[in-house]
Amino acid sequence: MRKTVLGFIASFMVLSAHAQNLKIKKGEVLLDGTPVALVKEEKRVCDLSTPDGKKVFTFFITNRTKQGISTPEDWLQFTSPEGAVFELQNPKDRIVLSNTKFLVYKLLDSNPQLIAVNGIRKSTIDDLFEQGSRPFSAKWDSIYTIVKNMEKTDEDFTAQHPFSINNNGDIIINKEMVGKVLVTEPSLGKSNYYVKDRVGNQVAEIKLESWNRSENFSNITTCDGRKLPFLQYKTAFKLSENEMVRRMVSKLLANGYALGDMTENIKLRLANKAKADEQQAADEERQLVKEAKDASVNIYNVPGKVVLANGTTHEGNITIVYESIEKKMGKGTSGILDLDAPAMGSVVTLTHNGANGKTEQKFKAADNVTVYAGGKTYIGTKGSKDGALRNAGGSGSLNFGTRHPQFFEVLFTDGKGNYILEHPLDKDELYLKLKDRKEAIYLGDKALLGTRSEKKRIKLTAEYLNKSSMDAAKYDTRTKEGLQQLIADYTDTEK
Repeated sequence: MRKTVLGFIASFMVLSAHAQNLKIKKGEVLLDGTPVALVKEEKRVCDLSTPDGKKVFTFFITNRTKQGISTPEDWLQFTSPEGAVFELQNPKDRIVLSNTKFLVYKLLDSNPQLIAVNGIRKSTIDDLFEQGSRPFSAKWDSIYTIVKNMEKTDEDFTAQHPFSINNNGDIIINKEMVGKVLVTEPSLGKSNYYVKDRVGNQVAEIKLESWNRSENFSNITTCDGRKLPFLQYKTAFKLSENEMVRRMVSKLLANGYALGDMTENIKLRLANKAKADEQQAADEERQLVKEAKDASVNIYNVPGKVVLANGTTHEGNITIVYESIEKKMGKGTSGILDLDAPAMGSVVTLTHNGANGKTEQKFKAADNVTVYAGGKTYIGTKGSKDGALRNAGGSGSLNFGTRHPQFFEVLFTDGKGNYILEHPLDKDELYLKLKDRKEAIYLGDKALLGTRSEKKRIKLTAEYLNKSSMDAAKYDTRTKEGLQQLIADYTDTEK
């Protein structure tokens, strides 16, 4: 709850930092009533000046790169009076009626923030102009060059395998019609291009909008779901003269879409795509499982050994599952009551590869076994915590967890059967286990709800010790040192 409240406060503070009252009166920018700048806007291009009229920069929203390439992405471009330029990410739009106010909000919301209630952030702006960073132009000019080179490869291929398109949209190779191009305009401002094979199977399509400002970038979607990057070209009423159509067919042919009768080929492509999608889904699932396992407190296939109550030792790889990987991945049943908690952490699995192949053995925490794995020692015991039906705590949910025997990590033992323990799900919560007690007990100051009182903690300690000769109030049972002293004194009383 405390984290939730703090998170809300932090979020509120961030929002408040950008929530100043912005007003623009006769070109004067006021933040919370304080004049911070002068602004002049014309056709969505803004000049920003200091309150005394000295120009700082001109800025506007653009999607055109340094090389003049039109892209699918917008950003802010700033130009100094000396001609220096830098670019910043375009912040989320605010809904306002004034173009000028709309643009000034961009300066308030930008990262880094360029104006604030204390004025124009001149040093920040000077640094940005000095750096001259244009990451958006660099990104999209690079992509354009890559796609342009790909299309050069397409053209080289079709130069060796020529084709033509007549005004009916017929695609001709070696004097044979192998496919057809169709262009439709289903609504104002849109054009859809389709390529079909000789028997009418749709091989690819591209959908364009005349008002889309990304004039240079599109994707051809193929029959098997591929997205082929494509640079838009000039169109023409006559299909035989339409550069867009010619380049589209060229890319398809160069990428293995041979046209003709592609019925069987399309079936094969779709089958291969289904297999690839299935494999990708399986790979992603495996990766999610791996990440969930890595983030869990579970022990997986760690070399170690299990020692039985009679002293018999079994060596191999150790696995103990304390928390559900399925639930960590957001699957399965989860909530306040974990009905499967008793099974979690209650069994150790030991695998061994021998002459007869792989063998697997399971040992229960209730069977008084000791586990050694990864340089740590674990013993099986029940864990009492106010008598509440609660797991050791890490899951944050009420359940039957440590009220059933589970494997606890040994942090200290005096070698006489007395232990200081910690449950892997409950970091920094120490349990005491005395040799003549059936279960371990948590004697810290955390409670199911809130904090356990010192009086309650002393009372539980006294009841667990059951030694009138020991003063339970003497020991700080919240610390390892305090519990060690308690064990030492308890052992002395047994002599």
